[in-house]
Amino acid sequence: MDVSSQAITAREFIKQVGRLTPRRQGNSIPLHRPLLLLWLLGRAASGAPRLVYWREVRPAFEKLAANYGNGADGDAAVYPFWVLHANNRLWEIEDPERLVLTSGGRRPTRASLDAVNPAAGFPQATYDLLVAKPEVIAQAAANLLVRYFNPIPDGLLADLGLLHLIAGHEVEALAPIPGTDLYDDRAAIYEAHGGQRFAGIGPLEDGLTCLFSDEKGPYSDRRIPGTGLIEYRGDGLVGDQRLTGGNSTLYECQRQRVAVRYWHKPHDEPWRFETWAVVVDRRRVWGKGADHKWRREFAWILAPVNSPFRDTWTLQVQELLAEDDGETHDDTAGTEAPAADNPDDARDRYQKFCDSVASRERHNRGRSTRQQSDRYFRSAQARLAVLLRAEGRCENPECTGQPEDLTDKGDPILEVDHVDELAKGGRDHPEAMIALCPNCHAIKTRGKSRHVLRRKLKLEALRRHTKWSAGGTDTPKILAEEASSHEV
Repeated sequence: MDVSSQAITAREFIKQVGRLTPRRQGNSIPLHRPLLLLWLLGRAASGAPRLVYWREVRPAFEKLAANYGNGADGDAAVYPFWVLHANNRLWEIEDPERLVLTSGGRRPTRASLDAVNPAAGFPQATYDLLVAKPEVIAQAAANLLVRYFNPIPDGLLADLGLLHLIAGHEVEALAPIPGTDLYDDRAAIYEAHGGQRFAGIGPLEDGLTCLFSDEKGPYSDRRIPGTGLIEYRGDGLVGDQRLTGGNSTLYECQRQRVAVRYWHKPHDEPWRFETWAVVVDRRRVWGKGADHKWRREFAWILAPVNSPFRDTWTLQVQELLAEDDGETHDDTAGTEAPAADNPDDARDRYQKFCDSVASRERHNRGRSTRQQSDRYFRSAQARLAVLLRAEGRCENPECTGQPEDLTDKGDPILEVDHVDELAKGGRDHPEAMIALCPNCHAIKTRGKSRHVLRRKLKLEALRRHTKWSAGGTDTPKILAEEASSHEV
């Protein structure tokens, strides 16, 4: 009997479960191996004997496969029964050399299994671990459920013998739990949960994908104002990003609508697993690489969810997913990178950004619904135009702060704001937007003189837009009409 008598830890077992990755066949993933492993976990949870004979496995598993599997046939139990044996930390078969293999040598014949009727089960060390620690059974079962049976089919947990162990507690069984633990650095996360030490996109040792976002960069990740969504910049430090590596992994999560763990590190604070999230949009945007050069980046739009199980997601998230066509929406099309070598180039690029914003406005006019991210990225194009126009300085002509200060990354400390709030009818266009230093922005938002300042900023935004979009010539008539409308 092929027995692994070496001790095994809970982390090692979860790692083995996380490595269980059936190959996709067309648009589906065969569920034979995860289903059999769940059945074995249910037996351990109920205190059933470690070993079970083939003639008992076959009818029990084929009934499960018929109800919860995909593409099950009359020999549904043969393949997982044999293949799990390849990893003796998960499964072992008594006297496998007595079995007759098929002509291709890939598995035993069913006739041979029926004749020999071998006993099989978890290795002794693994079984002892699971019986002693039911929480390990719960974690392994929750891992398999979220990856392969999501949402959980009615009756599955009862038929597996796992109902009393994890029903209603599937999310809590998936360690770590959002918001519970803090980690000084990525090395501390690796020591606690495995995975990768540096990559921005990748799994922990349990096989579930994680996204890591550090406010210090090098990527420009952020919460999207007024939406509750997260903008996560793609993988790749230099040059235009491509759908390879981590971006390819995230693309598969988007296509399959699989939730990911979102890890966040605020400035000068520890890392934390902040929330589960699901990709609801993918965009192509302008951004700066690690070499400080402008390039095209992927902006992955994430909707936070309280659970990786799809049937718990809110109606709002479901609507965003329904609107997602799975395509890359290119917000760089028809525009050029914001950097320019001379004023004429800058004005030309400013106009192209404004044209892009106006085109999106026309496209969205009259639509009953629009994605929150689509509305935001119309604003993002306008934001780039305003930053280009500001040339690194606060646009408040009466600024008394430090209008030319820079961030650690060498970018201007400017915040682009709508002079009139969008909720009150303000236009999402550079002519009604202004770049302000943090001090002027605070005064405009909550200062005692904010009402007077807003009127001045509205005129200044229009003046600057008119100058840039008209090749350097002001339009006094427009400005005079705007000024007279605000006389007090």
